[in-house]
Amino acid sequence: MSGNDDLTGFMPSRTTGSRSLHPGWTDRMGKERSRFPAGDDTTFGDQWTMSNPGLVNLATVGSDELQTMPMSVFTAALDQMSAEAIVRFRRMRKLSAMQRSAVEKTLAKRPKTPGEDDDSDGADVTSSGEPKKKGAKEAGPVMEILLRIIAWWEGMETDDVARAKGITRKAQTQQSSSAAVEKPAVPTRSEKLEPPKSLSRLEITQKLWGAGFSLPGSADFALRVASQADFTRKGRFLDLTPGLGGGMRAVAAKYGVSILGIEHDLEIAAEAMRLSGKEGMGETAPVHACGPDGLEPTDFNPAGGHAAIFMREAMFAVADRERMLAEIHKGLCDGGSLVLTDFILADGIDTEMDEAAALTAWRAAEGGIASPWSEAEYRQALAAQDYKLESFEDISSEYLPLIQAGWRQLHDCLQNAKFLPETATTLIEEGAVWLARSQALETKQLRLALIRATKLPKRNGGAEINEDPVSNDTGDANE
Repeated sequence: MSGNDDLTGFMPSRTTGSRSLHPGWTDRMGKERSRFPAGDDTTFGDQWTMSNPGLVNLATVGSDELQTMPMSVFTAALDQMSAEAIVRFRRMRKLSAMQRSAVEKTLAKRPKTPGEDDDSDGADVTSSGEPKKKGAKEAGPVMEILLRIIAWWEGMETDDVARAKGITRKAQTQQSSSAAVEKPAVPTRSEKLEPPKSLSRLEITQKLWGAGFSLPGSADFALRVASQADFTRKGRFLDLTPGLGGGMRAVAAKYGVSILGIEHDLEIAAEAMRLSGKEGMGETAPVHACGPDGLEPTDFNPAGGHAAIFMREAMFAVADRERMLAEIHKGLCDGGSLVLTDFILADGIDTEMDEAAALTAWRAAEGGIASPWSEAEYRQALAAQDYKLESFEDISSEYLPLIQAGWRQLHDCLQNAKFLPETATTLIEEGAVWLARSQALETKQLRLALIRATKLPKRNGGAEINEDPVSNDTGDANE
């Protein structure tokens, strides 16, 4: 591969609206943007004639566009929505007579909730004594919080939302549900009614995971992951998934090193750099945006000059992981560390056991691009690229509570706040992604692994890759 070759295909493309290195917000916002003409997310023009009108998200369409939307597109979009979503949409938006008629006809055709008329012999009941619906799922911690958010938004009781969705709540949860969804007190005359707020996707991200963070886990978890590296080794430090840079800044401050972050999302990179500058870490923890086609070989320069390269929850969605590992290997000095967290499959999926429904649902929630390796496949790939595997640890039990804590924090925030419909819709959509991840992890068929591998010295006794690695003591180490 020549020095001018980029890694198209090896890294997801931002311009196509496909998945970036950051699961979650970038994925879903990228998909939404890809439905509209490039460079203009609000003016549709002739795009109403698109070949797949069912891709239109009515919840995010502006009022003017809604009024000019052809009925064929409108009805096709309705067909993609659940009955609950249609009811919410009807309540929030001003519709023409024809559109309202189409909404009513679509709702009339909707089948009843599965299990609604099923007979029960009394043997299969909930902990509160009510018959379970056929195929009902029991709410886990993240599902419970998501139910409460939906109930808050709909102005309903959480139990009613759960029943409508065929979900069984735990007894202790039901007993405290009235307090959990209690509406804020009615303001007195002396109190001002605050207008509904609109949160940007970066603000929503930080409501979930904390200021300066875009993935579960605060500075403590970032330091836990980074501690696998050897910070006494001379060389550069590179983070391929810095997000908003909170974890990177914590690591740089604790170990007194400079770390360069290369972020795939332009908006996130700009905000991360602003935050680093605000904290006086613009030189020790800078975040740059990679090119429009993803990472390039030059992003790993100087060859052999990095003491450690970090990557979080992203490798599972990289199409050409072998090539990614090869480029990282080139960038590491002998003995340098690759430290990453990644989703992996339990051994025996599809051979000794069937794939759980929750795992299949997770793949779909990730946009169909999730193709995780098993531990055995990881070990084989690392060995083939001349890495020495130092540790391979299942940290799922640490990670799940971090997801749950983030959603509890968001839920508490929502209790005393008013948001515009667009914000609430985004919150619920994002909740579905993290719910899918949580449920897949709970099956133990999907796991989160913390992996550390070091670059083996050259086998042929050749010259060192980089005879003069740059110490991170210099201020310009990561330029």
